[in-house]
Amino acid sequence: RKGYAQMIFVDVNHLKPGMICAKDVILPSASVPLLAANHAITQENILRLKTLNFPGIYIETKLSADLVADDFIDPAVRNLIAADLKDIYTDFPTKYSVPSKLIKKMEMAASDLVDFILQKDQYILNVLEIKSFDTYTYSHSINVATLSTLIGLQLGYSLFSLKELALAGLMHDLGKLDIPLNIINKPSPLNSFEFDIMKMHPELGVKKLQNSMRISSTVLNGIASHHEKFDGTGYPLGTKGCNIPLCGRIIAVADVFDALTTSRVYRAAMTTKDTLDYMASCSGSHFDPYLVDAFFKTVSVYPIGVMVRLSDASIAVVIENISGHMLDPIIKILDSQNFDLGATIDLSQHENLFIVNTLDAGSELPDGIFD
Repeated sequence: RKGYAQMIFVDVNHLKPGMICAKDVILPSASVPLLAANHAITQENILRLKTLNFPGIYIETKLSADLVADDFIDPAVRNLIAADLKDIYTDFPTKYSVPSKLIKKMEMAASDLVDFILQKDQYILNVLEIKSFDTYTYSHSINVATLSTLIGLQLGYSLFSLKELALAGLMHDLGKLDIPLNIINKPSPLNSFEFDIMKMHPELGVKKLQNSMRISSTVLNGIASHHEKFDGTGYPLGTKGCNIPLCGRIIAVADVFDALTTSRVYRAAMTTKDTLDYMASCSGSHFDPYLVDAFFKTVSVYPIGVMVRLSDASIAVVIENISGHMLDPIIKILDSQNFDLGATIDLSQHENLFIVNTLDAGSELPDGIFD
């Protein structure tokens, strides 16, 4: 596929004019890409990406592997779901209950999302591939639905249950539309009064959905309980452990992961590795430990295209993730005293060779590799 080879993911803060975009950058509902593959980026492009909170983009290089970072969810599918979400979000604040035609739309969107995921060869998510949309409200809902579905797959959910889970993920934050905008958009931490108002959003969402005959109790319970914590310190009810509906426990994991790995006005995004480390530390307190383990089996710690430094000081690019070995991906050597340039290494087969940290492409390697 022309334009999808020799790519490395470059953090937006290290992009430079003249670098060649390796993969189309697409916005929701856009008829043309924001940036097209095989074209040199400009300073204006970089500023636009920063404004839209893009974490970075794939750039062509001389040294990276001939790797392909496929979209986990096809942009066309995401755009359709985002458009449906926009419809329901537009009507939601003005209606006592959500019209059945909009709920049917969301059911179809959830079904399409699950069907698309089930077509994948393996259920390992490259996180960078879901961090490409500027409309946080819509993209967050789609990401939570996607991540929740992946957890459901690890648990052996039936097709029907997966679609219920995806639907709950898509609609889990609808209640925030009844929260004042000055609280939703506040560029700093909420005070106790504001947080008490924010904590009402799960119940507000359920209130507008509960009269629909189309919404199951599983979906409603998932929406109502996605901010409960496994140790009972969550809200709105302080429910504890397995008394929290399973759907809500799953969405809680997906919700926190996507929120922490997304840049907001008041904080930078955490790396995938740091986020997973944090979630591991909260296993048993915030999260159901069993679900954390299931989640860790399906999210790539080191996404394809990310540069890493190895324990022997070699620099490499991640080219493939293997289920069951998320900390030990397959990498290709870019610079090393011990390995040939371009050597492919499966880290799961090297007990004494491991990843130390990820690198900021463009700041750690000579600029020449991007010519």
